[in-house]
Amino acid sequence: MKKVTVHALKDIHTVLTNKRKVGGAIEAKSIRLRSGEEFQNPVFTSIEQTRGVYQSVGFMTNDGERIIVNIDEISMMKNLEHKLICQLENSHAKTYLLTDTLQYLERLCEVNEGCLTSPFKREVEGLACDIGAKHLEENGYSDFVIYAEPDHNIISINQKSMLA
Repeated sequence: MKKVTVHALKDIHTVLTNKRKVGGAIEAKSIRLRSGEEFQNPVFTSIEQTRGVYQSVGFMTNDGERIIVNIDEISMMKNLEHKLICQLENSHAKTYLLTDTLQYLERLCEVNEGCLTSPFKREVEGLACDIGAKHLEENGYSDFVIYAEPDHNIISINQKSMLA
């Protein structure tokens, strides 16, 4: 998956709501609040709405701080992109999301042991791409990856090792 530009709060909501289907995360180049505070590379963690009106947004800063602000407090958001987890520049959010996704992948493989259905394979491939070959190998899944591009995007995975 290439980085995809995000155009509106609705796009953030769609990605967060369908996290397991679309994977990745939304990262902005920066967010500036009305108070003048500016945060570099924030990764969005939540967006709340009431009766179709967006009320607040949550994000993780480069320092690992989790912030929730009212939508009215945001004065500017720059260069929002939907990225794979392995492509995030915010190291704290990247570590958190990689850990969470690896745990989910392990549990998914445990639950589906002995049953290699097409939906299961698609979900595992999506999770593996989101995590990236480098991080899979670092976490003991070296035989999980059959082929990866130079930038560590997964092309193919070893079906036998899915259930190992």
